Amino acid sequence: MKKLKGILLAGLVVGILAGGAATVVSADSAKQATRIQAASLTLSDAKAIALQTAGSGKVVSVDLDGNKAGAVYYDVTVLDGFTEKEYRIDARTGSILKAKEEPIDDNEDMQLTQTNVQLTFEDAERRSLQQKYPQAHVYDEELDLWGGQVVYKLEALNGTQKIKMTIDANSGNILNERIK
Repeated sequence: MKKLKGILLAGLVVGILAGGAATVVSADSAKQATRIQAASLTLSDAKAIALQTAGSGKVVSVDLDGNKAGAVYYDVTVLDGFTEKEYRIDARTGSILKAKEEPIDDNEDMQLTQTNVQLTFEDAERRSLQQKYPQAHVYDEELDLWGGQVVYKLEALNGTQKIKMTIDANSGNILNERIK
């Protein structure tokens, strides 16, 4: 009987933990959905503003984020020569909230400055994500090296589903996909 109680208790704990994890994912999705609705600018708009401000370079990441006070902004990183430029852009107005420049100190970032890709973020998104999930809203994009390959990592929201994809930046092939 003691053994049965132990098994039932363990099952209850696992069930609670699993339910708790689902609640966290759901709360995160709801928070991101609110940010997407609040943003007047798209990821492409934020990238264009960052590039215009930087003068030149390559956008390697853009992320829609926010804070507890209700501010919604994009964090955009531009690599330009030997310099990493980071911008925080108001997602409602397009104004630059914060700008920071520093020398590139990461070998991977140096490699990314020297890579050429066949597809833009938008091309990769259209070829892969939008074909499978036409209603999805991308809120995070990153150019990255993955197993020696240049890829785009996308995070999107499709209703309440959180989608993470790794896409070949030259062919548009989906290399990895996770749905929560």
